[in-house]
Amino acid sequence: MSREFCVNYETMRKLVVEDLGMKSHKRKNIHHLNDSIRRKRLERCIQLKVRFAPGTEDKVYFSDEKLFTVEEASNRQNDRILASRSQDILDSIKCIDRVQKPLSLMVWAGVLADSRTNVIFVP
Repeated sequence: MSREFCVNYETMRKLVVEDLGMKSHKRKNIHHLNDSIRRKRLERCIQLKVRFAPGTEDKVYFSDEKLFTVEEASNRQNDRILASRSQDILDSIKCIDRVQKPLSLMVWAGVLADSRTNVIFVP
């Protein structure tokens, strides 16, 4: 905006923020909802309310699974090594090995209102 009006960036920022009391906001991605989608959602909500009416909480079953990979996590921007020269750093520290399909382990469990399943490990 400062380029459009040929004004210094800081001057424009102060004018917008301090004088006008405005601030910058990011645009959000949201679901596109047309009338048919809204009707479908309403029908499904009504079905869920009937299905899980008061007194049926003990019949609701929750389960979840999580895949864990056995590989060192790294973030090149945040994981830094301090050294005066690059040659002083050992290769075992400087390099992180990657494979195409790392070893992984899946964990699964389920919960009811009054009980739970055993935790199951799937290699």
